Amino acid sequence: MIFALDLEGVLAPEIWPILGAQFDLPELSLTTRDLADFNELMHRRVAATRTAHLTLRDLQNVAYGVEPYLGARDFLTRLRTMGAVVIISDTFHEFSEPLIQKLGGHSLFANRFELDSAGQLIGFKLRIRGQKERIVSGFKSAGFPVAAVGDSLNDLSLLKSCDYPVLYRPVDTLRSQFTDAPVAVNLDEALEILAAAYRREEDGKG
Repeated sequence: MIFALDLEGVLAPEIWPILGAQFDLPELSLTTRDLADFNELMHRRVAATRTAHLTLRDLQNVAYGVEPYLGARDFLTRLRTMGAVVIISDTFHEFSEPLIQKLGGHSLFANRFELDSAGQLIGFKLRIRGQKERIVSGFKSAGFPVAAVGDSLNDLSLLKSCDYPVLYRPVDTLRSQFTDAPVAVNLDEALEILAAAYRREEDGKG
């Protein structure tokens, strides 16, 4: 079984609001809970960093200090006893690789930044935006059942394409899209729901 998880908001805090607070840039504090159009959101974030003359290294110095939620690493360790864990997120590799290592080291599907010669952001490559469904479909076509956990509108395609969607402290709009999906308010509840999905698949093999 494959467990496909969002990163920020589920396993760790949102990185951009932390950057916004550190550099006193409200535009960086916006997330997909505030603005569903991720492309527009990223253009606003990039513009804000350029106005403030921030380099990627400046941002990384803060992002690298982000710690996982309490219990997140143990949660993933326990999931690994039931299947493979992949993290599919609209975060950026340049921010989140150290965080992934703090979580125990897992496969991360994320986006990449584009930089100018001074190391400032000039754009981004959305390798994940619009691809979550394709990634999940690839796992399913290989014969793996997929359970997914997400919290916001950017997880919509991930949750729609999987076999077992789990909403984690979801925004109201996301909840309205999945009226029958189980809702978890902490990682212990999420683990119980995912374990039940795993048992259902194992029972089906019999």
